Amino acid sequence: ENQVGRGAGPAVVCGKPRQVRLKRTAERGRTTMGTKVWALLTVDLGEKSSWTSHVASRDGRARLPLLVFFRGQRVSAMRDEALRVLTALYEAVAAVDPRWEVVPLFEFCGWSRQTIVERFNVDSFEEVRPECDQRELSPEWKSRLLPLCTVEPEVEGCSTSYSPMDEVCVGGTFDRLHAGHRLLLSATVAVCDKTIFVGITADVLLAKKKNRELLEPYGVRKGCVEDFIRAMNPNLKVASGELGLHDPGAVTSASMDGIVVSRETVAGAKSINDEREKANYKALVVIPVNLVGATSQEGDAKKLSSSDLRQMDSVSQARGAKGESAP
Repeated sequence: ENQVGRGAGPAVVCGKPRQVRLKRTAERGRTTMGTKVWALLTVDLGEKSSWTSHVASRDGRARLPLLVFFRGQRVSAMRDEALRVLTALYEAVAAVDPRWEVVPLFEFCGWSRQTIVERFNVDSFEEVRPECDQRELSPEWKSRLLPLCTVEPEVEGCSTSYSPMDEVCVGGTFDRLHAGHRLLLSATVAVCDKTIFVGITADVLLAKKKNRELLEPYGVRKGCVEDFIRAMNPNLKVASGELGLHDPGAVTSASMDGIVVSRETVAGAKSINDEREKANYKALVVIPVNLVGATSQEGDAKKLSSSDLRQMDSVSQARGAKGESAP
């Protein structure tokens, strides 16, 4: 067996990793992330590989929360490359399970395999590498060689360059944290070096939402958002508050540098900059991220949404009350 953080890694054939179970050691017991058990996937972004295929093909019945550690200089200087990688990651996640807990970790946030294993309770890990020695492949894997040895998919609209910023804001309801939310939040982490300001829709503003009784309360949503951000980069400061009761910090804070929005809410970000101009504040850098699981990137496109997830939960609960099994 190999151990994360001790310099050894799993055998890899053409990007097909062999899962390695970690030995339980006293060193691994020193974790600050509680008792939750994680799987770890390491991806070298210095070369083309099939890492999205490995995310999208994981067995749901045995699936653990997943840490994806991205190595390489490709995303360190200009963070638009990080956004491209994150978009590819969460599209793959949405194809498996929109609510699957997947946390991306980057070297520019200070992560190494050693620091990961010291902070998280990692049970097993895999490493995706680009080496493709056909002599070691079974006939089945030879037939899959070409589709597997490809770079992650190109992502529409991720062409603008972003440098790291000190203060970045983001907002949303964040009910039933899903792949779309995690893309929005992880993009915010990727472009921020100091403080993230998160506006979370207040409960009183959600009274007319469909399946309102199934909405997670503000405190739960706030905790999930903050836990995700701190898992991805514990060095960042996180300031969160209720959105909709007062003027947002995006409008009132002169020191704010940027705002991360989904493509359907870019118009709202432009309105915020109009308000900032009236106050003689600098314009925010607007960082749009793609809609996840969407038929297109148009504002009215069908996409992954918390409303649909609540509806699914409502139907499931109704079946359970009737003693029916899920289809």
